[in-house]
Amino acid sequence: MAMLRGNRLLPIIGATVAVMAAFVGLRSCGTDEAGRNQVVMESVPQAPAPDADTPAETIKTLTARVADLTNQLKALRGESDRLLEQNREIEDTVTARVSRELAQQRAQDDEASASVLSALTQRIDELAGRVSPQHGGGPGATTGTHLTPGSDIPVGLGLSEPTGTTPVMWVEPLDRAPVTDENPGGIAGLARRADSVLQGSEPRPAQEAGTTQRTGAATKEEESPRPFYTVPRNATLIGSTAMTALVGRIPVKGKVQDPMPFKLLVGADNLAANGITIPGVEGMVWSGTAVGDWTLSCVTGRLTSVTFVFQDGTIRTLSSNDKGEPLGWISDERGIPCITGERITNAPSFLTQRIGVTALQAGAEAAAQAETTTTVSDTGTGTTNVTGDVGAYTLGKTVSGGAAEIRKWLDERLAQSFDAVFVRPGIRVAVHVDRQLDIDHDPQGRKVSHAQSLDPHRRARLD
Repeated sequence: MAMLRGNRLLPIIGATVAVMAAFVGLRSCGTDEAGRNQVVMESVPQAPAPDADTPAETIKTLTARVADLTNQLKALRGESDRLLEQNREIEDTVTARVSRELAQQRAQDDEASASVLSALTQRIDELAGRVSPQHGGGPGATTGTHLTPGSDIPVGLGLSEPTGTTPVMWVEPLDRAPVTDENPGGIAGLARRADSVLQGSEPRPAQEAGTTQRTGAATKEEESPRPFYTVPRNATLIGSTAMTALVGRIPVKGKVQDPMPFKLLVGADNLAANGITIPGVEGMVWSGTAVGDWTLSCVTGRLTSVTFVFQDGTIRTLSSNDKGEPLGWISDERGIPCITGERITNAPSFLTQRIGVTALQAGAEAAAQAETTTTVSDTGTGTTNVTGDVGAYTLGKTVSGGAAEIRKWLDERLAQSFDAVFVRPGIRVAVHVDRQLDIDHDPQGRKVSHAQSLDPHRRARLD
């Protein structure tokens, strides 16, 4: 092995190093002042030691976990299918066993019923043999019924006592009047009444029937309802007054939920037709329902029932028919079928509150999403993690949830509220009748007060 001292390259290397040192010295001397003032790094920067997995390692770990979860899910599905199959087999077995037990029980019940029916039939036959014709009137009969030979008819038609039996004794009631010549009883009384009928001292049955029929017809005619007033169709009852306010709910999707009722009091000006008025119907009370029109800011009314009270207190009420057709409708004094009113709504305040709550919810949700990061894997699965300030994320989610609850409460409140057109009570209206109103007086009908009929010493005045 050659020694380092004998290497000829060393002089050459030394000369080269000396030339390079001289070149570097010349270059450093020729630099400007600014170059000399530059700060020289004290040490070479080093990369920090890694403290977490790389994104590739994280994705591989998540992929392995997803594959493991998929395998577990497949195993659970297989176990579930196996259990379902076992349940079906058990259900079929139990159903077959129950059906078999029920069939056996039904057969046993049928046999028991047949045996009971057979025993009952045999018992009936025995009882029928005891009351047979050959034993009906003999001395060996065990019952008190005596039959004629060869039939089921009692001896003497049940009116006379058979031979060898105890006669029946009649006992007069204690509260019966004593038998005298003026008041004979039994056969004597019957004979005297028959003689009186033959001599004409008492009315004949035909005469009694005719008199009773005429009296009943007269009574029925007096008790039947009598026509009193007739309000024809298309009649107009002018000068009516609204007893209650007209609250017309605005329809939603063409329908009105729970329309508001109202009442009217009919005045004295009631026109039938051809200049003929209807006297005596002043004070009729009408009731109906109102519907509002938001565009025209008015209320329309449909009349469904009317009540009239006669001077003697008899009540007469007419209502809509089974089809729900109204009795009429109302208009104002000028004939406009929609009465002008005042609009009432809470839409401005509700919309303002809802817009504010929606904006608050959107801002809070955006603030929470700004603190998260979403990673999408190769399989297309997205994972969202909180990478920012956890406190800001929690605050954003809390505010968003509270705003959502407030919005839900506002929506539920809106479902219970409605817009309406309000007309104050006391307004003068006209009633337009669409159906003929037959106001009949029923003497036997209900009255406001039945005190007169309870007093036997009081007499009603004549009409």
